[in-house]
Amino acid sequence: VSRTASVAHSSITSCRSLTPSPGGSPLSSGSQTESSAEDESRMPPTFSLATVLCLSVLSGVNLVIVIPTADDYAHRLGGDELFGGLMIGALPLLAMFGIGFNQLLLRQGLSLKTVLLLMSVGTVLGNLLYAFAGLTKSMWTLLAARCVIGLCNGSNLSSMYIGLTVGMRRRSEVTFYFSALNTLGYALGPALAAVLEVFVKSVHVNNLILDSDTAPGWFMAIIYLLYTAQVLLVFEDLPAELTGSEPLGKNVATDERPPMIATCAAFWDLCMSSAVNTTAEVYVVKVGQRYWGWSIVTSALFLAALMLCASISSAVMGSLTTRFVKSDRTGLLVGSLLGCAACAPLFHFDLHAVSAQASLLGVGLVLVLSLVGLIRAFALAASSKIAPASLKSSMNSWAFVFMTLGRGAGAIIGSVLSPLSFAPVVLGMFGVTVLASIASHS
Repeated sequence: VSRTASVAHSSITSCRSLTPSPGGSPLSSGSQTESSAEDESRMPPTFSLATVLCLSVLSGVNLVIVIPTADDYAHRLGGDELFGGLMIGALPLLAMFGIGFNQLLLRQGLSLKTVLLLMSVGTVLGNLLYAFAGLTKSMWTLLAARCVIGLCNGSNLSSMYIGLTVGMRRRSEVTFYFSALNTLGYALGPALAAVLEVFVKSVHVNNLILDSDTAPGWFMAIIYLLYTAQVLLVFEDLPAELTGSEPLGKNVATDERPPMIATCAAFWDLCMSSAVNTTAEVYVVKVGQRYWGWSIVTSALFLAALMLCASISSAVMGSLTTRFVKSDRTGLLVGSLLGCAACAPLFHFDLHAVSAQASLLGVGLVLVLSLVGLIRAFALAASSKIAPASLKSSMNSWAFVFMTLGRGAGAIIGSVLSPLSFAPVVLGMFGVTVLASIASHS
């Protein structure tokens, strides 16, 4: 039996090992306690865990790499500002249906490795369609390409794998790594867009097949081809009976269902953190290009720097909070309160110098994005812990449905906000999160 199968089956048999047999001896009780401790600290194979964490980075990159050029690409093919936001938001919105699709495949008996391969190949095709949209001269080709990428996103598979294979004692820690890497993907995306812009101009290539707008599609298609090879070579599969769970609430006893208020609060936290993230990304590029007169490269590098700082800050805060904050709900409440305070620099102070405006906005966004990363990690860990073993896979799927919903809504919101309305909208989201955290404590 492979190491992966042993790790996976331990999550199924651990509950049985905790129940002492009638007349059990003290020695057997000690063995059960030791088995329980090992189960709580279990970890999957290193290369398999690295593979699913790579998917979280690629998902983030694939979403945001088009943000610096989306408005230009949309206008070139006959779209407007709102269509550019819709094009960005189409990926996470369609990812909601993709979550249901890959869960259906898992329940039909397909292995996790097979589903990962199918999602990767589909993403390659979607990115190729995005790259060829210039040839069709239709903005609807752009939208269709982003929809295909969204359907094949598969980002929920990373969190599902973590929930099934990582013990309770280390799950919050690994979830923080997942959240930080996802945020790192949001930093790499705009940076790569800037690099591709410089590369295309340096080689003097500018045609319907390869230019600044289509280069992200070609680049991501190549990267996902390499990722497909990685899944084939190093990922160790899980048993099908572990991943093919029933939908949430189906054939489940009432006493096994997760608490309703805590579940709703966790889902809102996930939706809100994703919405704030995407709203900030789209807004930064818009205000840089429309209000400050920046180029694609300058706005992309500014966004990349913000996301990189937020990723590092989120990782540091995650390491500290896992030591000092023992309750996920307490972490959510503290994070949302700090988020409200961090919105102060986002308000429009009518500064005349662009450097002053950019500096103030940058400081505020690093704080806000770091805190929403913290909130997302705590909410993911909480949603996994409050679900019974039979519902962990379904709970993970619903968690990512709400995350992708927030992502899609955030892209559209960010495309229509102005410097006067940005801060109040973000502050309002944090305010609702504070109320949800208080309700989950009651």
